Amino acid sequence: MDPLDLVLLDLIDTLLGENVAGAADALDADAAGVPGVACAEGERWCRIPATGGALIFRCRDGGPLQPWRLSRAPVWHVGDVERELAPAEVLGLLADRDLPGYDVVTADLRAAVEHTEVTHAGWSTLAERTPQPGGLLTGERLAETRNRPFHPTARAVSGWSSAELSEYGPMRQTPLALRWIAARRDRLRHGEDTTSDRIADVLLGRSEREQLSDAMRTSDVDVNEYQPIPVHPWQFDRVLPAEWADEIAARDVVPLDCHLGRFRPTTSLRTLTSASDPTMHVKLPLGVSTLGAARLLPPRYLDNGDKAQRTLRWLLGTDPTLADRVTLCDERTWCGWHASAVDEFTDRPGQLAAQVRRYPQGVVTNDTIALPMAALAAHEWHHLAPALGVDDPVGFFREIATAYCAMTFALLGNGVLPELHGQNVVAVFPAIHMSTAARPRFVLRDHDTIRLCPRWMAEAGTPDPGYRIKPGAPQSLCLDEPETLIGYAQTLGFQVNLYGIADAIARHYGLDERVFWRALADAVTVSIDAAAVRDDVRDTLRAVLLDAPEWPSRQVLGPLLHAGRGNGVSMPAATGSVPNPLLPMAVRR
Repeated sequence: MDPLDLVLLDLIDTLLGENVAGAADALDADAAGVPGVACAEGERWCRIPATGGALIFRCRDGGPLQPWRLSRAPVWHVGDVERELAPAEVLGLLADRDLPGYDVVTADLRAAVEHTEVTHAGWSTLAERTPQPGGLLTGERLAETRNRPFHPTARAVSGWSSAELSEYGPMRQTPLALRWIAARRDRLRHGEDTTSDRIADVLLGRSEREQLSDAMRTSDVDVNEYQPIPVHPWQFDRVLPAEWADEIAARDVVPLDCHLGRFRPTTSLRTLTSASDPTMHVKLPLGVSTLGAARLLPPRYLDNGDKAQRTLRWLLGTDPTLADRVTLCDERTWCGWHASAVDEFTDRPGQLAAQVRRYPQGVVTNDTIALPMAALAAHEWHHLAPALGVDDPVGFFREIATAYCAMTFALLGNGVLPELHGQNVVAVFPAIHMSTAARPRFVLRDHDTIRLCPRWMAEAGTPDPGYRIKPGAPQSLCLDEPETLIGYAQTLGFQVNLYGIADAIARHYGLDERVFWRALADAVTVSIDAAAVRDDVRDTLRAVLLDAPEWPSRQVLGPLLHAGRGNGVSMPAATGSVPNPLLPMAVRR
């Protein structure tokens, strides 16, 4: 599909789903069409009044979550003249241009089209586009071809040109060397792992460590007083000289003249995988934004990640059934700038940090195919289906959904819920004897956003991780009500992660998406019945997921328009509502 068309699909669907600028209220689904342009079976013409005329496009049944979706591009503006529109032009004809984020969102929509072109061009030149045993990189690249499902600006990297995305993005074909700085050890804070004060030893081989030592001697820094820290080369060139000029002048931070290591960018951009060891990733801050959030690494988040990982480890140690389904990346090796008490909760320290991620044994092997769940939402099922041995697409989805629900409900029963969207969950499939009936195991990564319900934790005996949270600041980590915690499973888990997969499979095989919602309803029902949770938890899960007339939904475009792209590390979002997609009338309409 053309990059412009992909962005248009997400934009129109989001405008209607969130009713941005009253688009859904104003939509006429029995409109006259564009002369000379036909509708296919199941399509109809839709019209939305807009500045100087109206928007006209072909729409289709929107499934259980919303009445209508864009069937296919183009979108026309019909007024004095008739013309096809780019995504930024669509927004310009509907949205209030005085909103704080209008200019930011329109710029991101333009960048989304340009960056999708770069990504798809890079993808088309890769020799390996089918997931294989023994590596994670192809899965990361698959995930990048779609990025976060259903978010119209997800494909935009704000702060990078198309050339920079080509140079530093996941379709880059040659390994990338890292730049290095030396920082005074007394200005750093560290993770729980004992290797946190010697990250260079973890990431580099012997000869490269010797080169690093030479560079430190040349810069007249003592290894006992300074710790070498990797820096993304773009960050080293574009951010470090300006943002850290005072620290460089004071020699608290000393840039080193060396390029060391061999790493490959992933879809996260700030996370790179070792070219020699696919089980090791390094995460480095970038002064760019995606989804309206800065790609930084504030040490307070890394510290909370240590605490959350400790809690998850405890759960796996006490719940053998959960441990059979789930394993964790180890992310306790990190260092970051130690801010003053005044700056502890600011984002600036997150511009200078590094974290090592280690995958557990048994994930990247010759007997497994491991890939982020976001890869399964890519519109690349002509590559995915043969690699995963899929001969029954609905059955395949049902097995994934059942395994996913079993994991999710076990975690909820203990009062915790990681952010289980497709980037944070790696699915591990057997590479041999692959069949539709093969349920995956899951690997969790990015532990810094594990949400909690203290009441359910206390009733389950789950230890509190002891997060550090800015007093009085809005936060979504500690939640008073279980229903609010479950809401994150409904939004990020079901409506983004699993629905993204269902949408991709449905489009590839030409199936009605309601078939997949019906499969998810079956998976939810079976998993609630089978879950080893307290009766009150089971009753709440049934009430919220299966019986409630509405579900919460994740709104992204409206909040971006009202907030713009700030320097914060949290994605602008709000909570709306949608019809419960698992109700019988929804899945069998």
